[in-house]
Amino acid sequence: MSHKDWLSRQQRQKQGIEKAHKQGKYRGKQADYERHKKVIYYRNIKKLSIYETSEATGYSSSQVCRIQRLYALKNEKN
Repeated sequence: MSHKDWLSRQQRQKQGIEKAHKQGKYRGKQADYERHKKVIYYRNIKKLSIYETSEATGYSSSQVCRIQRLYALKNEKN
């Protein structure tokens, strides 16, 4: 019974998200650019390691790498 309830809730959420997408209202979780700036600052200016940066910002090590790669690509394009 609970599994059926879970499936119906999941289906209804999916329908709601699709409807919001069509209306242009749903954008997903937005990035915290202030925290991204901290990551770039700690990595490039303070020369902290990935682990130290993740501890200081609260991001995982893999997220620190993703952010760093994202901003490296942006700088290459400009």
